[in-house]
Amino acid sequence: MCTNLPAACSQAAARAVLPCPDQDARCPTCGAALLPVGDGAAKGVGAARWAASSLAVALALGVGWNWWPQRAPEVTAQPAEAASPAALVMAQAASALESDPPGVGTPNVFAMHGMDALGPVLSGELMETFLTQEGHVEVHRTPPDPHGAVLVSARRPGGLRQDIRLEFDGGSAAPNDAGLRRVSSTSGTDLKDNQVLVGMDALAVIVHPDNPMDRVSLAQLRDLLSGRVVDGTRLGGPAGPVRVNVRSESSDSWNLVWHQVLGDASAGADLQRHESDAALVAAVGADEHALGLVPLSAVGSAKVLAVVDSMGSVWKPTPESVATERYPLTHRLVMQMPVAPSPVALRYAQFLAGPVAQMKLRSSGLASASPVLIDQAAAGPLTAGAAMKLPKDYVALTRGAQLMTGRIGFAAESADLDAVAHIDVDRLARQLKEQAASKPVSVMVLGVANDPGGFCSNRALSDKRAASVAEALAAQGVPVRVVRGVGRFAPAPAVAADDAARDRRVEVWVSDAPVHQPAPFKCMRGTGGTMS
Repeated sequence: MCTNLPAACSQAAARAVLPCPDQDARCPTCGAALLPVGDGAAKGVGAARWAASSLAVALALGVGWNWWPQRAPEVTAQPAEAASPAALVMAQAASALESDPPGVGTPNVFAMHGMDALGPVLSGELMETFLTQEGHVEVHRTPPDPHGAVLVSARRPGGLRQDIRLEFDGGSAAPNDAGLRRVSSTSGTDLKDNQVLVGMDALAVIVHPDNPMDRVSLAQLRDLLSGRVVDGTRLGGPAGPVRVNVRSESSDSWNLVWHQVLGDASAGADLQRHESDAALVAAVGADEHALGLVPLSAVGSAKVLAVVDSMGSVWKPTPESVATERYPLTHRLVMQMPVAPSPVALRYAQFLAGPVAQMKLRSSGLASASPVLIDQAAAGPLTAGAAMKLPKDYVALTRGAQLMTGRIGFAAESADLDAVAHIDVDRLARQLKEQAASKPVSVMVLGVANDPGGFCSNRALSDKRAASVAEALAAQGVPVRVVRGVGRFAPAPAVAADDAARDRRVEVWVSDAPVHQPAPFKCMRGTGGTMS
């Protein structure tokens, strides 16, 4: 007997048990592969699902894992008192797999949504490479069906079929489905602990190649998106109304525009919407009065404008400004794990974060998911705004040092590390330990705060944020030489809400030279904040 898995099938919704004449049996209603059911099979599948859920937690906690079918993970032994919760989860998952492994060759059929984030060619190549590395044979993919989806099929070593459906739906799938999502790092509602970072991208503001415009402010973008008629000459472009092009309302790209630009404003009714990035780029390329917002990795030959933030700083979406998440419209490309992830989904997430896939992703325009060191000049804006005032101790400490990419963010008025921040700290810790293994370095943890309250309260809050991250790094064996809160980079009234959200962060800097912990900052309340 067999059971059908896809929820889209009416028989599957009732968990129907169907005749199973052979291992390639298909559902008569929807054509999906059927899963053999029996005491042994059910037992194996149950073990696989339990282990997959445990491994998903380990992934969310940022642990480097090495689980493959029929192979136990390599876990470094630690004293009981030093074992992390993630290490305990890994040990439990490994024990379950060893005592009750999943059935060899069990069919696994699932859909990967949001694959238009990579495009049909790259997403197909990556999936084929992954399945080949897994030991599958007869790997091939079908042409897009009428809905644009692509089916990648292969056979497992045991002879059973593996079908993976690539859905190009703009990230509009249900929140619990597996797939790629574009999420804002400053939106607490978007970041989840069931997401695996794949790379960094950004919304680029594009115009026709012949348009003389070179920059646009976030305030001007908000006016355009809310339906206000703006003549191109006011922005340095050709005379005539600017026509704004965006993605469909169901897409992740539009969700980012809403979070990062529109805010509380309502979208204009005359926005020109498109079902794909390619269609949007083509429309802008054919209209000298057009302006569009599209992921940087999809801009093609369009002209990319600089963006001016609320402090007056001018930013270009460069690999460095995107990797450090300082460019105002930066976002993360993540693989969202389903509630009950299959082992295949977990291994595919590991593959995407690995060196082979990362090399392909970087060539497509994404910034690396792995933290890297960036020179200070490369991480800054083209022009610093008049409102930006870097604290003197921040300037002194970072002189000659390099910034480690990877933003560690916080909720407003909080110094607590949430689940996502713990993932980011774990990722940084692994990279810092690799760095220290090749040469001695000095690690500095600098907190930033631009939250409600005055100068002194932000200094104190930034100190607490730096201390939280330094404590988490030290718990993973990363010695920190300097722990310092530097307060805010601009007066609060001069900063828009999203710019302030980007300043709720901790930065990790690395210096080849010895550094020393500075004396505590003494804030004299009522004087605008002075150091004594």
